Order: sequence, then C-alpha cells, then structure tokens
Amino acid sequence: SGCYSGRVLEHIMAEILNITPKKTKRKEAEEVIAFLNEKTGRRYRPTKVNLDFILARFKEGYTIEECRAVIAMKTREWKHDPYWSKFLRPATLFNCEKFNQYAGELEVE
Repeated sequence: SGCYSGRVLEHIMAEILNITPKKTKRKEAEEVIAFLNEKTGRRYRPTKVNLDFILARFKEGYTIEECRAVIAMKTREWKHDPYWSKFLRPATLFNCEKFNQYAGELEVE
C-alpha cells in the first residue's frame, strides 16, 4: 500500500529535488553513442572514455538533444568527405573546446 521500492523512492526524490540520477545521465550518454553509431554506420562502444566525453558536456549544461543535433549536423557535413569523416568520433565531437564551437553553430529554432 504505502511502500515503495528503493528504486522508485530514489526516482521520486530525484524528481522532488530536480536532480537527475547519475545512472540516468550515463544511460543518456549511452544513447548519444548509439545515435552516433546509427548516423555514421560505425560501432563505437559505450566505454568509460567515450562516455566521459559526453558526461562532461552534460555537466556543462548541454542536453542529449544538443548532443544529437551536433552529431546530425557534423555527420551531414563530414560523412562523405574522406578527410573529415574520420573525425566523426566521440573524442573529436565531444572534446570540450570543439563541442562548444559545434554547439554554437547549431541554428536557433
């Protein structure tokens, strides 16, 4: 009746405090890697190194939607260019300085 499992209670508290649990951010970072693979036809794995690039951008306030938008934009620009296509990787796209620049190129809706 009035009992909640620890997991449910954790999510309720997170909503009350407006804090997203770390596990959810990791899951979102994994979704970003999956989206990158889908768009580029590559097979990047959700390793700690790859996820850390994305999690660092989340900590700066960027959203999963902005990450996906940067991937989509850069994939359109670079996918068919033999030189630039190799830069469609987590280390380049989500590098601090580069990501800030790429996010700045996104069109305001």
